[in-house]
Parts: sequence; C-alpha cells; structure tokens
Amino acid sequence: MARRGTVRRGPFGRWWESQSDRHFQIIAYSTIISVASLIWGFVFLFVLDGYSDPEVEHIVPWSWLAFVGGMVVAFYAAPEFFDYWKQRQILEDILLIDSRPEILRRRKDAEDAADMLGKSYQSRLMGLYHMHNINIGKKYKVESVSPLRSALSPEGDEMEIQSPSERSWWDTSDSTLANALPGLHALRQQSVNRGLIAGSITATLMLAINTLLGQFTSSSGERVHTLDLTASIYEQTRVYEPSPHYDVISLLFIALFTGLLLSTRPRTGPGDEEE
Repeated sequence: MARRGTVRRGPFGRWWESQSDRHFQIIAYSTIISVASLIWGFVFLFVLDGYSDPEVEHIVPWSWLAFVGGMVVAFYAAPEFFDYWKQRQILEDILLIDSRPEILRRRKDAEDAADMLGKSYQSRLMGLYHMHNINIGKKYKVESVSPLRSALSPEGDEMEIQSPSERSWWDTSDSTLANALPGLHALRQQSVNRGLIAGSITATLMLAINTLLGQFTSSSGERVHTLDLTASIYEQTRVYEPSPHYDVISLLFIALFTGLLLSTRPRTGPGDEEE
C-alpha cells in the first residue's frame, strides 16, 4: 500500500524525471517545432486559403493537425521555454562576475538556475566557485569546468567560448543561434556557421532579386519576370508576373533566411555594449 501523500508517476512522468539534465533542450526544441507547425498551419489554412483548394486537399488534414497540435504544445511549452531562458541568462550573467563578494551575494540565484538547467551548468558554476575559493559543500556531485565553457564538441571535448575581442561574424563559434539551441553542438563549429551565413545570404539575395527585378526572361528576351512561388506551389497556370511582384511565400522565405542570417552573429554578452 502506498504511503499517504505520495504521488505515483505515470510512464511519461518517470521518463521526464529521468531526463532532468535535458529539460531545457527538450522544452526549447518542442517550442520551436510547435511554433513552426502553428505558423505553417495558420498560413496555409487562413492566409493561402488552402482548405478551399481541391488540388491540395490531401495536405489540409495535416495542416489542421499542425495548426491545432502546434497551438496546444506551444501553449504549454513556450512559457516554460521563456522561464528556462530567463534562468539561463541569470546564470550566464553570474558566471561572468569576477568579484567574490558579488558571487556570494548572488549565490542562491545561481544555484537555483543551475538546479533547473542541469549538470552541464552545475559544472560551470562549480568552476566559478573553485576560481574564487568558495566553499562548495556537498550540493553538487559534478566535475567542475571553466565557467566560460558552455558546450561540448561532438567528440566530447570542451569548447571554450570566445571573448568579445576575439569574436567576428565570419569566424565565430559562439553564435546567437548556437546559444538559442542548447545541445546542438554542430552549430558551434565555424564551418557550420559559415555555411549558414553563406547559404542564408545567397538565398536572401536570390529571393530579393527575383521579387524586385525578376530572374526570368519575357518574350522580349529581357529578365523582367518574377517567379511567383505561391502560384508555383499551387501549380497554377500563371506562375510568372512582371517585376516587381510580391507573393506571400516569397516574403516568408525572405524573412526566414534574413532571420537565420542574423542569428549567426556572435552572441553578445552583458558587457559587450560598453566596449
């Protein structure tokens, strides 16, 4: 017989508890996927009126599923993500402090955040305590690492975060995107970040040129026609329009790749603006 006051966890509850060190990553990716699904369902169903087009009726049920499912998951995951993100920012700020009295003053905030974020952040906090000869006690049973190291390479080696003076957009391995997506270590490789920069610039320029100037020739032989991506996706008869021409899908892709490009910039720290 179970003791009074105890709660028996179901399979999901036990699994969730076993993933305590990955809660931030799981919440982050759940939020991203659910918001993306919600946006896709909304755009397809209500902006493009996909539900009334018989040519794409096979996509309609999946779009409704993406819209409703994304809305439900985002309703629960998004607030949790911002809570985790707030705690992460608190801990990151404390890990940059070089004053022992200030660290001691904010010790409770740091440990509350580390408890929530998991062992990798606890290890960095322990490294900060060791640097300033602060008594750790038996609160954490983790190996301490440098507080300025926040990620592991795919091979398991620690990767040191670049200082603000070492950062440049093209050479950074500490981008805003890499910090926004915890656990995705490939984003901390320069080659991957450079590929994202080059790819997003190329895609944005091609879409912008197609929209504003046109990339396709007319009957006169001049490149003055724009490919309407919305019409092309819907397999409509008329897919070329005189430039400039704006369609929903092209504008969404331009916004998407521009946002991706901006997210490859070096992460800004609390003191960066003062330098």
